[in-house]
Amino acid sequence: MTSKWIRLRDRLAGKTEPEPLWTDGIPDHINVPIRDWLYDVLRRFGMATPVAVRLKLPSKILQSRDPAAEISVLDDRMDPMLRVEVIDATLGCLHQATQGDWKARQTVASHAQELEGILREGDSAFTVSEDSSGLEHRIDEALHATYGKAVEAGASKAQSAADHLRAAFNEAHGLKPDPSAAYSRAIKAVEAVANPLFLPNEMEPTLGKVRSHLDQGRNKYEMVIADRTGAPANIDAVVAMISLLWHGQRDRHEGGPTTAPVTQEAAETAVHTAAVLVHWISTGSIRKK
Repeated sequence: MTSKWIRLRDRLAGKTEPEPLWTDGIPDHINVPIRDWLYDVLRRFGMATPVAVRLKLPSKILQSRDPAAEISVLDDRMDPMLRVEVIDATLGCLHQATQGDWKARQTVASHAQELEGILREGDSAFTVSEDSSGLEHRIDEALHATYGKAVEAGASKAQSAADHLRAAFNEAHGLKPDPSAAYSRAIKAVEAVANPLFLPNEMEPTLGKVRSHLDQGRNKYEMVIADRTGAPANIDAVVAMISLLWHGQRDRHEGGPTTAPVTQEAAETAVHTAAVLVHWISTGSIRKK
């Protein structure tokens, strides 16, 4: 269910790409396939009890003749996110229950792909996370591809960089975003690849010290990309991006005149900036002269 199908009226109008609606919650047109998917997964893997406990659902649900059926149709007009949370909790419980079991994890991944197809075809604003452990807000595919390449590049240098970047992305775009945690993880992701490269002998390296090192040693480094003269470009853009990321974390310390909570927009920008930096540093885009 992941085709690029375009409605007849749109094809007649000359449109070559479908126009997604990206609706919040679970729109009515995919309510039935979502219900069927939930029931099958909850029953097949015995997930009704852990999902009910995780979501603190009323005990009468587990006392019913078919708890899986009760949970799969659970809805609340006053809380349109309830259905989304049921799906998210189901994925999370499945992910936790299959830790270390490769065969079971493959089966779960197959069910997660089926769910993703329903959500995508139904123009849901949510998508299944990369590790199938929950839902996250859907973002532009090109942007997601850039993030994916950054994770892969970071893992080639330091697994912790990939882990931090994945966590940062999930904190920023997850079902319940945590901007502060996302920003903190974004900085750690860059530090994981930058500290060993630029500050190999520093006992307590930080991104701030990396920024100072590059700022003071601009003449020692260059980019693999050329400037307008055809020569290797300087690292001004790198220093500017690291400075932006480092100084933008206004909740790092309390009590200062510029201390402020990290906004959702700032967190998303920080994660995307970190992804670019991790990719550049990991792939050698910044090199010594």
